Amino acid sequence: MEKNKAVPSPTKTVVELYMEQLLPANEEMADRKWQLQKATARAYGPASPSNLSAAKVKTSPGRDAAFIRSLENKDDLSQRLSARIMLLQSLITQASGLIDQYTSGRERAVLILRYLKGYEWLQISKEVDGLCPKQLRRIARKGMEKIVLPEDAIWIVHHHTAA
Repeated sequence: MEKNKAVPSPTKTVVELYMEQLLPANEEMADRKWQLQKATARAYGPASPSNLSAAKVKTSPGRDAAFIRSLENKDDLSQRLSARIMLLQSLITQASGLIDQYTSGRERAVLILRYLKGYEWLQISKEVDGLCPKQLRRIARKGMEKIVLPEDAIWIVHHHTAA
């Protein structure tokens, strides 16, 4: 008698891989926004970047250059974080547009809940007519089969290290 063999899952499509990058993008974007707020607060304290020139910054003699370099490093970090946030937001905006353009009804709802909001299949079941997870995966797969990625589709390499 032969034991049940695990059935390998079919190879993921390019659209599935594209959609699967959305939840990590949302999570990373929230983290980068928090890092940006933290870096800004650390760099400027009570003086915000917009009113820094009006703020009276006291430094001790001979420490002005180090203070200025510190602010420049914080500004560089802020610029890098802002650029990454913009890229992640562009991906999410592009994916939302593709879902809206190529799907409707249940397919759209399932794709949005799963890939943009990060719901688990059982959570989606409660939101979409009480369908079982197997049916929901089938609906999602059908929706993704309709999506055509543009040539300039945004792909993200996720960084999980602190900036």
